[in-house]
Amino acid sequence: MESGQLQRRLGLTSAVSITVGAVIGSGIFLKPLKVAQSLPAEWAIYVMWVGLGVVCLFGAFAYAELGAMFPEAGGQYAFLREGWGRFIAFLYGWTFFWVINAGTVAALALGFAGNLLPLFGADIAAEKEHPRLLLVVAVAMILVLAVVNHLGVVVGAIVQNVSTFAKVGALALLVVGGLFATGGGEPAAAMATPAVAAPGWTMTGLVAAFMGIFWAYEGWYQMPFNAAELKRPERNLPLGLLLGMVILIVTYLFVNWTYMRAVPFDEMRAMGDGTADTYVATLTVERIFSPEFGGYLTLLMAISIFGAANPNMLSSPRAFYAMGKDGLVPRALTTVSPRWGTPVVAIWVQAIVGIVLVLALQGFHDVTAFVVFAAFLFYALTVAAVYRLRASRPQAERPYRCTGYPFTPAVFIVVAIAFIAAVLTDPAEVQNALIGLAIVAAGVPWYLAFGRRSQQPVE
Repeated sequence: MESGQLQRRLGLTSAVSITVGAVIGSGIFLKPLKVAQSLPAEWAIYVMWVGLGVVCLFGAFAYAELGAMFPEAGGQYAFLREGWGRFIAFLYGWTFFWVINAGTVAALALGFAGNLLPLFGADIAAEKEHPRLLLVVAVAMILVLAVVNHLGVVVGAIVQNVSTFAKVGALALLVVGGLFATGGGEPAAAMATPAVAAPGWTMTGLVAAFMGIFWAYEGWYQMPFNAAELKRPERNLPLGLLLGMVILIVTYLFVNWTYMRAVPFDEMRAMGDGTADTYVATLTVERIFSPEFGGYLTLLMAISIFGAANPNMLSSPRAFYAMGKDGLVPRALTTVSPRWGTPVVAIWVQAIVGIVLVLALQGFHDVTAFVVFAAFLFYALTVAAVYRLRASRPQAERPYRCTGYPFTPAVFIVVAIAFIAAVLTDPAEVQNALIGLAIVAAGVPWYLAFGRRSQQPVE
């Protein structure tokens, strides 16, 4: 197949939509209960959701500078290559391929199936015990996304825009409904709950809260992967990141406020360990609207998860495309359809890996711990590349300069390092952290055997 070139077809709306759509998925529905049970007071919940969102925003400032400097396919891979060299960039691409992207696609596909099937009367408990339809729907979702993104970045962006507007609109409806139902004060219907001692501030609780909230914000880095397909990337890339992050922080703040008005903190704290992660979201909808309406939340969650999975096919294969151009992975990954202008081989390879993981896992496993841990290792290195490049390339053109430099990137790096260290010392999470490190380390022999044989990029 004759290889074409990536084409600049995405505007600012698509840039914002990719940022928001890549993030809002299952986290805002699945993590609030765990976060609430890990913190000592309601105010701490708001502080953590907003504070860690601001930390991610500070990271986005740095990514925006790097993206404006290097508006090419590859996103974070390209930033790490320019800042720290081919080896570090390859290790990121390796980890991204096997864990951060493929694992997330597989988990989201299974989550999508698990939320969609009950709407059609399927016994989801039986499906989780002996999955059949669950696997069929999950695999079908991945195939649909691969086909959509194969047919062109504009088609993929349309799907992203529609799903993003739908789920943000639905979350806005939830917040507005909560405001009218509670009058901005106490919940209209709250269950009597037994007194439960506040958990207090503990390292285990903080790690659990950080893990849950960072998972809910996971994906904010996706949009720079599409830099080579953005119109006016020097403007639309930083604006897309920054506007998208502000929308996310505000959305998460008000959704959590709605949860707390409908399901008070004391009630959440009294819920047992066996309580379903989605129970708070479902109970909120039932109390604000009606018990019958609560069932429709599963459709909202399915749409939200589908929209969060799409950027993994829309954006992420561009990193593998860039790695192929550098000769670090098979050259076939550089193939761009001359008709559709998309990296078709990279899209389908990632789809196949995601399907293999779905069939291997056969259930929605919470991979957030080692996904988030492995990702933050490279987030910190990427943000630190801003300092390195300011020193090594002071005269380089920077259409956008990191807001708040040098303070904002330093805050992000300090928080990231503290989080990594806390996970490594937390008995509940150290095993997942070591799995993440093992996956990163597994890329070293591959690089030594394959990557070093081709030091010249592919033309």
